[in-house]
Amino acid sequence: MATNTSDTLELTGERHDCWNQIGVFGDGTCPELAKVIHCRNCPVYAAGGRSLLEREPPAGYLREWTQALAEAKDEDEAEDTFSVLIFRLGLEWLALPTHVCQEVAEMRPIHTLPHRSGPVLLGLANIRGQIRLCVSLGELLGLQPADDSGRTTNHKDQQCLVVIARGRDQWVILVDEIHGIQRFHIGAVRDAPVTVAKATPRLTKAVIDWQDTGVGYLDDELLFIALRKEVL
Repeated sequence: MATNTSDTLELTGERHDCWNQIGVFGDGTCPELAKVIHCRNCPVYAAGGRSLLEREPPAGYLREWTQALAEAKDEDEAEDTFSVLIFRLGLEWLALPTHVCQEVAEMRPIHTLPHRSGPVLLGLANIRGQIRLCVSLGELLGLQPADDSGRTTNHKDQQCLVVIARGRDQWVILVDEIHGIQRFHIGAVRDAPVTVAKATPRLTKAVIDWQDTGVGYLDDELLFIALRKEVL
């Protein structure tokens, strides 16, 4: 893997993802591996992560959205209704509008970025061959993790990744459980009390009444702004 600046920028392009070709995720023939041991220690791999927010979605990617999400977006034209993706973080049930949710993916390895990863920025995740920044929404919101005592199954078996996008911003968020897509009438929405979801009021624009509980309806615009401030 070359470390020249121009070469680094070129290699971060979709057609030059050397980590998937000759790096540890490929055939391992890259001569730089003898020095850096793993691609996550290479400046090319790190530059690829930094460049993600500046990239347009690859050609054809939007057409690969799941049918369920696509149908939910079409149905959003119905008067007085809206659709959301409901998921759990720790003990809290939260929701995001389906128009920012691109895909739900199974858990997979998350590779840390040297000197960049932390409580919120977990690292990089490979989604359909695309390397994307993966973040902990629970850490961003200051939520307490779920208590696993007394559970018969490990809650990590339910964890999954959700690809979200707004404009040119794209993130992968780690969630503890997915309920799925749900459609609501606007009458099910009420103002968020100041105590909702502990540290989340600044990102919660409303509460949705659902199955005898309140779901924090996140403000996607403020969420993406908060992610950029925290990570970049």
